[in-house]
Amino acid sequence: MHKPVSGILPIFMICGIAILFQSCLTTIESDLEKQVNKADKAIEQYLTENNIEAEKQPSGVYIEMISENDEGLPVLDDQVVGITYTMRLLRDNKLIESHTDTTNPLRFSNSYSYNTTSLHPAGLNYEIGQMRLGETFRFYIPSYQAYNNYDHGDLFPAQANFIIEVSVVELKTEEEIFEEELMVIHDYIGDSFSEAESFPDGLYYQVQQAGDGEMPTQNDLVDFHYKLSYLNGEVIDTTAQKSPVQIRLTDDFPVAGLRTGLLMMKEGEKAKLVLPSGLAFGKSVQVLPQKLRNDWAENGQIDPLTKPYSPVVFDVELININ
Repeated sequence: MHKPVSGILPIFMICGIAILFQSCLTTIESDLEKQVNKADKAIEQYLTENNIEAEKQPSGVYIEMISENDEGLPVLDDQVVGITYTMRLLRDNKLIESHTDTTNPLRFSNSYSYNTTSLHPAGLNYEIGQMRLGETFRFYIPSYQAYNNYDHGDLFPAQANFIIEVSVVELKTEEEIFEEELMVIHDYIGDSFSEAESFPDGLYYQVQQAGDGEMPTQNDLVDFHYKLSYLNGEVIDTTAQKSPVQIRLTDDFPVAGLRTGLLMMKEGEKAKLVLPSGLAFGKSVQVLPQKLRNDWAENGQIDPLTKPYSPVVFDVELININ
């Protein structure tokens, strides 16, 4: 007696799916390999044509040492690193962005992890830990360790390779950053907000317009408008011309200092809150070029919008307690 074919069909189906899946993987791998080979070839050609000695790292990034400092402190994990840099396109040496102010370096929290990115492009995040304070390296970053197929129009095209020259000019702990921020905030408060109430954690709170409603309590659902700014007045985000934010004042509220301020307000009140970064958005993610930050935040690529280690100002109006 013949066995029914129904038991055999699933086997053929599984085999067929497996073959198809393997074929798809082969195609995907082939596309990636093409991008890797194309990027590596472009960098190697550039180095050869310009007689540059640079060492290729396992990540695919090439490093050229411009100036060494064997006596400098090494860049360690979880340090706050301050850098100056110049970023160019490899293909035509076009200048994309430059930040050379050593008194106000670009800061980020260093992370060696391939699973945690504190700095974009990722290739720079992986390799900057090889540097020491006072050193300057030139990183040749292939597209597959940068922004892949992302096209930013005037800044850079899809599959762009980059040259980023970096100098490490500052290494600090988060505790040192906090103390520095307190001094900066104190200078900002000055005489302009002389009536502001200060708190040990660095929060400053000042009523701008009194409210006559109730005060919220923990876990209440509240509606409020806000304007978020850096201390220099640059507006980061605002709900002006939008609906107010509605959120519950739970322990896991995303911005600790804002929650504290809202719990001190009355319905109808307007207040100004000045927060050190530890009560606001903390280390966040640093992005090169910096002009890319807003676009990436709007597209959900990074969160939050603010730059790392930035004290901020919230102008808040408590609309309603539900």
